[in-house]
Amino acid sequence: MSEKKDLYEMGEIPPLGHVPKNMYAWAIRKERHGPPETAMQLEVLPTWELDSHDVLVLVMAAGVNYNGVWASLGEPVSTLDVHKNPYHVAGSDASGIVWAVGSKVKRWKVGDEVIIHCNQDDGDDEECNGGDPMFSPSQRIWGYETPDGSFAQFCRVQDRQLMERPKHLTWEEAACYTLTLATAYRMLFGHAPHQLKPGDNVLVWGASGGLGVFAVQLCAASGANAIGVISDESKRDYVLSLGAKGVINRKDFKCWGQLPKVNTPEFNEWTKNARAFGKAIWDITGKKDVDIVFEHPGEQT
Repeated sequence: MSEKKDLYEMGEIPPLGHVPKNMYAWAIRKERHGPPETAMQLEVLPTWELDSHDVLVLVMAAGVNYNGVWASLGEPVSTLDVHKNPYHVAGSDASGIVWAVGSKVKRWKVGDEVIIHCNQDDGDDEECNGGDPMFSPSQRIWGYETPDGSFAQFCRVQDRQLMERPKHLTWEEAACYTLTLATAYRMLFGHAPHQLKPGDNVLVWGASGGLGVFAVQLCAASGANAIGVISDESKRDYVLSLGAKGVINRKDFKCWGQLPKVNTPEFNEWTKNARAFGKAIWDITGKKDVDIVFEHPGEQT
């Protein structure tokens, strides 16, 4: 049995249920805002204390999302100004082992193998009790709007964030999908009656990114046709391998951003490229318009 200590080296696992006083974590501090490689520094920090419905999880693997980049850069806002903690530990996906539980936690026990989804709320309004928790005024993203994310030896979560780890997945596989897959699923299936159906043609922006790869796979699994949009030609075969019906490189066209002033040469060129982009879609769909646009990159599209 391992010795009980106040701090364990990275990769060293304490005795089951022993909570060390301190932990290693990749912390962001306000004075370090910038690229992740400089903003995130390995520090020794106090291990998180638990409230009654909190769970402490020993992190076996952590998933990477773009909100870790935003948190590092401090853009568009500094997450430290949101939660007021002096440091921020990013990471909104993880798999791990339940290491300690709050006094009112009933469903989970020390030793349970779990994965973590990133949605938190206070649980005290009508949206959290029979409505849609995503609409709760207290809704927040763990590891982005909270300081206690997964880029550490231990993370702190609400008990309702946990799900049993699928035994057929490795720790790493189990840690990588809850934020992006759940978001993509909600976009395609969460807004009845406007839901993905077999045979639908779906234009997927950012098809090689975190959300896009799951959108393409969900379309393929549902009998729909994903048309993937990429900006890097090297990603074409990858997106096709996920089940896309076709792939379009948006850099082949120049019709992005703000619409130019009408009846100018710039407007005429923009319109010409927009029509060419539409034709590229029709070439894949057999001259059928798309039923759904899976849009998430923002104003440039």
